[in-house]
Amino acid sequence: MKLLSTLALFLISAILFISCQKELNWDLSAQSSGSLKADSVTNDCLPVVVQGTYIVDSALGSTNYIDVQVDVTALGIYEIKSDTVNGISFYGTGTFGTTGINTVRLMGTGMPTSSGITTLIISYTNNNSTCIVDVEILPASNNPNAAYTLGGAGATCTGFSLAGSYMESVPLTGGNTVSVNVTVTSGGVYTLSTPVVNGVSFAATGSLTITNTGVTLIGTGTPTAAGTYNYLLSGGGTSCTFSVTFDPMSPPAVYTLGGAPTGCTGFSLLGNYDVGVAMNSSNTATIDVDVTGLGSYSISSTAVNGVTFNATGVFTTTGPQQVTLYASGTPSASGSFDYNVSNGSQSCVLSVTYTGAATDFITCDMNGVFTTFNIGASAGLSNSAGFPILSIDGNSFAVGTDPTINIQIGNINGGSINPSTYDVNQIAIGFLVSCDFFDASSINYTMATDPNNQNQNPGFTVTITSMSGSRCVGTFSGTVKDAGGNPIVITNGIFNVPF
Repeated sequence: MKLLSTLALFLISAILFISCQKELNWDLSAQSSGSLKADSVTNDCLPVVVQGTYIVDSALGSTNYIDVQVDVTALGIYEIKSDTVNGISFYGTGTFGTTGINTVRLMGTGMPTSSGITTLIISYTNNNSTCIVDVEILPASNNPNAAYTLGGAGATCTGFSLAGSYMESVPLTGGNTVSVNVTVTSGGVYTLSTPVVNGVSFAATGSLTITNTGVTLIGTGTPTAAGTYNYLLSGGGTSCTFSVTFDPMSPPAVYTLGGAPTGCTGFSLLGNYDVGVAMNSSNTATIDVDVTGLGSYSISSTAVNGVTFNATGVFTTTGPQQVTLYASGTPSASGSFDYNVSNGSQSCVLSVTYTGAATDFITCDMNGVFTTFNIGASAGLSNSAGFPILSIDGNSFAVGTDPTINIQIGNINGGSINPSTYDVNQIAIGFLVSCDFFDASSINYTMATDPNNQNQNPGFTVTITSMSGSRCVGTFSGTVKDAGGNPIVITNGIFNVPF
């Protein structure tokens, strides 16, 4: 543990200052068919994106994945996977709802055992289609901080590509992304971000290897006005600028949802849906719509099993077409769940199956960027300070290296720590709370109980939903700051860790 604890420091001051619809089912058992896109000579997967840093003896996580493209000729379920080489493998499953080119994300698992280039064979199950992907494995001693330069540093970002619709007063979704070029000289973790301009900001965090030539940032926020705005992107000690044009607010479109009020037609699901793993931009659902009047649209689902689906944008053509909804949240249970997707006047239903039992994880959004601390994720109880302290700890990439997170709850009255909600403003009833986040540069961002200020807002809150002799489960959120007062806002925090 990096700290005796921030709580222990604040303890000294504390002593001195004594939260029924019928199930619908559709036959999604048909097998899809098609072929992986590949070079006709080398059989390399084309195009391919290998994301994440791969280090010897470091377990793969949610930032380690491969994107491949499939030319789909028949709709239905798919299973695409790699062989297991050098201790790692990749896997993806879902349902193709459209023919033609589809991108599939394969999530990585395992732990590399040796450095160098690892060649994997990607197979489209039941279609006898394969292609090859190379993954660079870095030595265990590799510096976890990437060294890189933004394309166009000092001027306009090169390789700039904007995805999604941008309109005044319409919230951004996971489909609002910006891609820019990057030149990597050594692999490791990275963080890119822009300031908030016109109510919107862009950010990305994760891992880079020397094979990466670009990064994709996700936009968050709600545009406050129409017009063109410049964004200064910073990371790796360099910066560049890109611009985004926000359209004036359009009148609402006139359209119908395919299949309303029963099963959504044209429904296809992409991405992996596992218990305890937060949804990201690869988790999408596509449905049919029929547009008769142009304009803006907003489609959203009910919140079920901790997850919602949303889509916003503008219809620029009439007639039958499809809309992609982006998932957000973290599923809490396995099984099949139905979602009512509505445009305000109509609704249809889509079904999502979540797999996997609870594993050891700590995840959250940091300034809107999904972040994991799953390596070494665990909880502990200690009385070394003279009163019980519950600690929840995890690392992003390897045990003993930053980024790390440490959350603590202390009971200075000496009693138990039980399932309940705790925050930094509860010293009057005997509870101390702290959160310490160390970024990739080991800069400490913290928030903790202050006996001299029991009205901290924003503060920090931890909810223990269940705790047994073997496992601790709960949620967390709040704001942490570095020594200069620079904040990181933590939302959607969730943990399920063993003692």
